[in-house]
Amino acid sequence: MCAIIQYTVRQCRTTKQDFSLLFCHTKHTTKLTETLYFMPHTSKKIGSVQRAIDILNLFGGQISELGTTDIARALGLHKSTVASLVYTLNANGFLRQNPDTLKYSLGLKLVERAFVMLDQIEIRQVANPFLRELRNQWNETVNLAVLNGSDIVYIERFLGTKALGMNVEVGRRAPAHGTGLGKAILSCLPLPEVQTFIEQYGLPAQTLRTITDPDRFLAELDKTRERGFAVDDEEYELGGCCVAAPIFDHTGKPIAAVSISAPTARLSENEIPQAGAMVCETAKSISLSLGYLPRS
Repeated sequence: MCAIIQYTVRQCRTTKQDFSLLFCHTKHTTKLTETLYFMPHTSKKIGSVQRAIDILNLFGGQISELGTTDIARALGLHKSTVASLVYTLNANGFLRQNPDTLKYSLGLKLVERAFVMLDQIEIRQVANPFLRELRNQWNETVNLAVLNGSDIVYIERFLGTKALGMNVEVGRRAPAHGTGLGKAILSCLPLPEVQTFIEQYGLPAQTLRTITDPDRFLAELDKTRERGFAVDDEEYELGGCCVAAPIFDHTGKPIAAVSISAPTARLSENEIPQAGAMVCETAKSISLSLGYLPRS
Protein backbone atom coordinates (compact mmCIF):
# COMPACT_ATOMS: atom_id res chain seq x y z
CA MET A 1 0.00 0.00 0.00
CA CYS A 2 2.86 2.39 0.89
CA ALA A 3 4.49 1.73 -2.47
CA ILE A 4 1.21 2.46 -4.24
CA ILE A 5 0.79 5.74 -2.33
CA GLN A 6 4.36 6.83 -3.06
CA TYR A 7 3.86 6.07 -6.75
CA THR A 8 0.59 7.97 -6.76
CA VAL A 9 2.21 11.00 -5.10
CA ARG A 10 4.90 11.03 -7.80
CA GLN A 11 2.21 10.79 -10.47
CA CYS A 12 0.23 13.68 -8.95
CA ARG A 13 3.33 15.86 -8.89
CA THR A 14 4.11 14.97 -12.49
CA THR A 15 0.58 15.71 -13.71
CA LYS A 16 0.16 18.72 -11.37
CA GLN A 17 -2.88 17.21 -9.66
CA ASP A 18 -3.80 17.84 -6.07
CA PHE A 19 -4.56 15.00 -3.70
CA SER A 20 -5.49 14.30 -0.11
CA LEU A 21 -5.50 11.24 2.11
CA LEU A 22 -8.76 10.56 3.88
CA PHE A 23 -8.31 8.22 6.83
CA CYS A 24 -11.49 6.69 8.19
CA HIS A 25 -12.18 4.04 10.79
CA THR A 26 -14.88 1.49 10.04
CA LYS A 27 -17.51 0.96 12.67
CA HIS A 28 -16.68 -2.68 13.43
CA THR A 29 -12.91 -2.77 13.08
CA THR A 30 -9.86 -0.81 14.11
CA LYS A 31 -8.14 -1.47 10.77
CA LEU A 32 -7.11 1.78 9.12
CA THR A 33 -8.53 2.19 5.64
CA GLU A 34 -6.68 4.59 3.38
CA THR A 35 -8.65 6.12 0.53
CA LEU A 36 -7.26 8.47 -2.05
CA TYR A 37 -9.37 11.24 -3.57
CA PHE A 38 -8.09 13.12 -6.58
CA MET A 39 -9.18 16.41 -8.05
CA PRO A 40 -7.74 18.60 -10.80
CA HIS A 41 -5.60 21.46 -9.51
CA THR A 42 -8.18 24.10 -10.42
CA SER A 43 -7.83 26.07 -7.20
CA LYS A 44 -5.19 27.15 -4.75
CA LYS A 45 -6.86 25.98 -1.57
CA ILE A 46 -4.41 25.07 1.17
CA GLY A 47 -5.43 21.75 2.66
CA SER A 48 -4.64 22.53 6.31
CA VAL A 49 -6.46 25.88 6.14
CA GLN A 50 -9.52 24.27 4.55
CA ARG A 51 -9.58 21.57 7.24
CA ALA A 52 -9.42 24.24 9.96
CA ILE A 53 -12.36 26.03 8.33
CA ASP A 54 -14.25 22.73 8.09
CA ILE A 55 -13.77 22.26 11.83
CA LEU A 56 -15.23 25.68 12.62
CA ASN A 57 -18.16 25.01 10.28
CA LEU A 58 -19.11 21.88 12.26
CA PHE A 59 -20.39 24.04 15.10
CA GLY A 60 -23.87 25.48 14.84
CA GLY A 61 -27.49 24.70 15.45
CA GLN A 62 -27.68 22.07 18.17
CA ILE A 63 -23.94 21.34 18.13
CA SER A 64 -22.19 23.59 20.65
CA GLU A 65 -19.39 21.27 21.81
CA LEU A 66 -17.32 18.64 20.07
CA GLY A 67 -14.40 16.48 21.13
CA THR A 68 -11.38 15.62 19.02
CA THR A 69 -12.79 12.17 18.25
CA ASP A 70 -16.15 13.68 17.24
CA ILE A 71 -14.44 16.07 14.84
CA ALA A 72 -12.20 13.37 13.37
CA ARG A 73 -15.19 11.12 12.74
CA ALA A 74 -17.31 13.91 11.24
CA LEU A 75 -14.62 15.03 8.81
CA GLY A 76 -13.04 11.67 8.13
CA LEU A 77 -9.65 12.84 9.35
CA HIS A 78 -7.04 11.09 11.46
CA LYS A 79 -7.30 11.96 15.13
CA SER A 80 -3.69 13.18 15.31
CA THR A 81 -4.36 15.60 12.41
CA VAL A 82 -7.45 16.97 14.15
CA ALA A 83 -5.58 17.29 17.45
CA SER A 84 -2.97 19.54 15.83
CA LEU A 85 -5.55 21.71 14.09
CA VAL A 86 -7.71 22.02 17.19
CA TYR A 87 -4.70 22.94 19.32
CA THR A 88 -3.80 25.74 16.90
CA LEU A 89 -7.37 27.05 16.73
CA ASN A 90 -7.66 26.94 20.52
CA ALA A 91 -4.30 28.70 21.01
CA ASN A 92 -5.49 31.55 18.76
CA GLY A 93 -8.89 31.93 20.38
CA PHE A 94 -11.00 30.57 17.52
CA LEU A 95 -11.93 27.57 19.68
CA ARG A 96 -12.08 27.26 23.45
CA GLN A 97 -11.89 24.13 25.55
CA ASN A 98 -14.30 23.26 28.32
CA PRO A 99 -12.10 22.28 31.28
CA ASP A 100 -14.74 19.88 32.59
CA THR A 101 -15.63 17.95 29.42
CA LEU A 102 -12.36 18.69 27.52
CA LYS A 103 -14.53 19.32 24.46
CA TYR A 104 -14.35 22.40 22.27
CA SER A 105 -16.73 25.20 21.31
CA LEU A 106 -16.38 28.31 19.18
CA GLY A 107 -14.08 30.95 20.66
CA LEU A 108 -14.57 34.65 21.22
CA LYS A 109 -11.97 35.53 18.59
CA LEU A 110 -14.66 34.81 15.98
CA VAL A 111 -16.90 37.43 17.58
CA GLU A 112 -14.04 39.92 17.57
CA ARG A 113 -13.32 39.28 13.88
CA ALA A 114 -17.02 39.58 13.04
CA PHE A 115 -17.21 43.02 14.66
CA VAL A 116 -14.12 44.14 12.75
CA MET A 117 -15.83 43.08 9.51
CA LEU A 118 -19.01 44.93 10.45
CA ASP A 119 -17.01 48.08 11.21
CA GLN A 120 -15.46 47.96 7.77
CA ILE A 121 -18.68 47.63 5.79
CA GLU A 122 -18.98 50.54 3.37
CA ILE A 123 -22.28 52.20 4.23
CA ARG A 124 -22.73 53.69 0.76
CA GLN A 125 -22.43 50.28 -0.85
CA VAL A 126 -24.98 48.81 1.55
CA ALA A 127 -27.37 51.74 1.36
CA ASN A 128 -27.42 52.36 -2.40
CA PRO A 129 -30.07 49.82 -3.46
CA PHE A 130 -32.41 51.01 -0.69
CA LEU A 131 -31.84 54.67 -1.56
CA ARG A 132 -32.52 54.00 -5.21
CA GLU A 133 -35.74 52.18 -4.35
CA LEU A 134 -36.90 55.07 -2.17
CA ARG A 135 -36.13 57.55 -4.96
CA ASN A 136 -38.12 55.44 -7.42
CA GLN A 137 -41.09 55.29 -5.04
CA TRP A 138 -41.21 59.02 -4.27
CA ASN A 139 -39.47 60.45 -7.36
CA GLU A 140 -37.77 63.18 -5.34
CA THR A 141 -34.16 63.67 -4.27
CA VAL A 142 -32.96 61.09 -1.74
CA ASN A 143 -29.89 61.83 0.38
CA LEU A 144 -27.50 59.93 2.64
CA ALA A 145 -25.39 61.92 5.11
CA VAL A 146 -23.14 61.49 8.16
CA LEU A 147 -22.48 63.80 11.10
CA ASN A 148 -19.07 65.48 11.16
CA GLY A 149 -18.52 68.06 13.87
CA SER A 150 -21.15 70.77 13.61
CA ASP A 151 -22.19 69.70 10.11
CA ILE A 152 -23.67 66.87 8.19
CA VAL A 153 -21.78 65.75 5.08
CA TYR A 154 -23.70 64.41 2.10
CA ILE A 155 -22.10 61.12 1.01
CA GLU A 156 -24.70 59.92 -1.51
CA ARG A 157 -27.72 61.23 -3.37
CA PHE A 158 -30.21 60.07 -5.99
CA LEU A 159 -32.10 62.69 -7.94
CA GLY A 160 -35.75 62.46 -8.90
CA THR A 161 -36.96 63.24 -12.40
CA LYS A 162 -39.24 66.12 -11.45
CA ALA A 163 -38.25 69.64 -12.41
CA LEU A 164 -36.85 72.05 -9.81
CA GLY A 165 -35.91 69.34 -7.35
CA MET A 166 -33.61 69.85 -4.36
CA ASN A 167 -30.09 69.40 -5.73
CA VAL A 168 -27.29 68.85 -3.19
CA GLU A 169 -23.84 67.72 -4.31
CA VAL A 170 -22.09 64.76 -2.69
CA GLY A 171 -19.42 66.10 -0.35
CA ARG A 172 -21.34 69.26 0.50
CA ARG A 173 -21.64 70.23 4.17
CA ALA A 174 -24.62 71.76 5.94
CA PRO A 175 -25.23 72.81 9.58
CA ALA A 176 -26.62 69.75 11.38
CA HIS A 177 -29.08 71.66 13.55
CA GLY A 178 -30.83 73.18 10.53
CA THR A 179 -31.30 69.98 8.53
CA GLY A 180 -33.60 67.01 8.89
CA LEU A 181 -30.59 64.70 8.41
CA GLY A 182 -28.69 66.35 11.25
CA LYS A 183 -31.66 66.43 13.61
CA ALA A 184 -32.38 62.74 12.90
CA ILE A 185 -28.88 61.77 14.04
CA LEU A 186 -28.72 64.20 16.96
CA SER A 187 -32.07 62.95 18.29
CA CYS A 188 -30.50 59.55 18.92
CA LEU A 189 -27.43 60.78 20.78
CA PRO A 190 -27.27 60.89 24.60
CA LEU A 191 -28.47 64.19 26.06
CA PRO A 192 -25.02 65.20 27.39
CA GLU A 193 -23.58 64.85 23.88
CA VAL A 194 -26.36 67.00 22.41
CA GLN A 195 -25.85 69.64 25.10
CA THR A 196 -22.12 69.66 24.36
CA PHE A 197 -22.95 70.04 20.67
CA ILE A 198 -25.12 73.09 21.38
CA GLU A 199 -22.55 74.66 23.71
CA GLN A 200 -19.68 74.09 21.30
CA TYR A 201 -21.30 75.02 17.98
CA GLY A 202 -24.36 77.03 18.89
CA LEU A 203 -27.56 77.13 16.81
CA PRO A 204 -26.97 79.93 14.29
CA ALA A 205 -29.88 80.89 12.07
CA GLN A 206 -29.80 79.68 8.47
CA THR A 207 -33.22 81.07 7.61
CA LEU A 208 -35.97 82.83 9.54
CA ARG A 209 -37.39 79.39 10.37
CA THR A 210 -34.24 77.86 11.90
CA ILE A 211 -34.67 76.82 15.54
CA THR A 212 -32.05 78.82 17.46
CA ASP A 213 -33.32 78.47 21.05
CA PRO A 214 -31.67 75.51 22.89
CA ASP A 215 -34.83 74.53 24.79
CA ARG A 216 -36.95 74.58 21.64
CA PHE A 217 -34.27 72.61 19.82
CA LEU A 218 -34.16 69.92 22.52
CA ALA A 219 -37.97 69.74 22.40
CA GLU A 220 -37.76 69.30 18.62
CA LEU A 221 -35.33 66.41 19.09
CA ASP A 222 -37.73 64.81 21.59
CA LYS A 223 -40.51 65.07 19.02
CA THR A 224 -38.23 63.60 16.36
CA ARG A 225 -37.34 60.67 18.58
CA GLU A 226 -41.00 59.96 19.38
CA ARG A 227 -42.23 59.85 15.79
CA GLY A 228 -39.06 58.25 14.37
CA PHE A 229 -38.20 60.89 11.79
CA ALA A 230 -37.07 64.51 11.62
CA VAL A 231 -38.53 67.35 9.58
CA ASP A 232 -36.70 70.35 8.14
CA ASP A 233 -39.43 72.85 7.33
CA GLU A 234 -37.47 75.54 5.46
CA GLU A 235 -35.01 75.69 8.37
CA TYR A 236 -31.94 75.33 6.15
CA GLU A 237 -33.22 76.62 2.81
CA LEU A 238 -36.36 78.64 2.14
CA GLY A 239 -38.74 76.79 -0.14
CA GLY A 240 -37.26 73.40 0.74
CA CYS A 241 -38.58 70.61 2.95
CA CYS A 242 -36.79 67.50 4.15
CA VAL A 243 -37.92 64.37 6.00
CA ALA A 244 -35.12 62.21 7.49
CA ALA A 245 -34.60 59.11 9.62
CA PRO A 246 -31.50 57.82 11.43
CA ILE A 247 -29.43 54.78 10.42
CA PHE A 248 -27.83 52.60 13.11
CA ASP A 249 -24.79 50.33 13.00
CA HIS A 250 -24.41 46.90 14.65
CA THR A 251 -23.74 48.50 18.05
CA GLY A 252 -26.93 50.59 17.93
CA LYS A 253 -25.01 53.82 17.33
CA PRO A 254 -26.55 56.37 14.92
CA ILE A 255 -23.98 56.68 12.14
CA ALA A 256 -25.91 58.31 9.31
CA ALA A 257 -29.34 59.41 8.13
CA VAL A 258 -31.42 59.12 4.98
CA SER A 259 -33.82 61.75 3.73
CA ILE A 260 -36.32 62.76 1.08
CA SER A 261 -36.01 66.43 0.11
CA ALA A 262 -38.35 68.39 -2.13
CA PRO A 263 -39.80 71.84 -2.65
CA THR A 264 -42.47 72.64 -0.07
CA ALA A 265 -45.05 72.75 -2.84
CA ARG A 266 -44.49 69.03 -3.48
CA LEU A 267 -44.05 67.93 0.13
CA SER A 268 -46.98 69.41 1.96
CA GLU A 269 -47.77 69.04 5.64
CA ASN A 270 -50.34 66.36 4.80
CA GLU A 271 -47.78 64.31 2.90
CA ILE A 272 -45.08 64.41 5.58
CA PRO A 273 -46.41 61.42 7.60
CA GLN A 274 -46.37 59.20 4.50
CA ALA A 275 -42.90 60.40 3.51
CA GLY A 276 -41.73 59.87 7.09
CA ALA A 277 -42.99 56.29 7.14
CA MET A 278 -41.20 55.49 3.88
CA VAL A 279 -37.96 57.10 5.04
CA CYS A 280 -38.13 55.19 8.34
CA GLU A 281 -38.62 51.91 6.48
CA THR A 282 -35.62 52.65 4.28
CA ALA A 283 -33.47 53.59 7.27
CA LYS A 284 -34.51 50.40 9.03
CA SER A 285 -33.60 48.23 6.02
CA ILE A 286 -30.15 49.83 5.79
CA SER A 287 -29.60 49.48 9.54
CA LEU A 288 -30.51 45.78 9.48
CA SER A 289 -28.09 45.25 6.60
CA LEU A 290 -25.38 46.82 8.75
CA GLY A 291 -26.04 44.31 11.53
CA TYR A 292 -28.36 46.41 13.68
CA LEU A 293 -30.71 44.46 15.95
CA PRO A 294 -33.72 46.53 17.04
CA ARG A 295 -34.60 46.45 20.71
CA SER A 296 -37.71 44.44 21.39
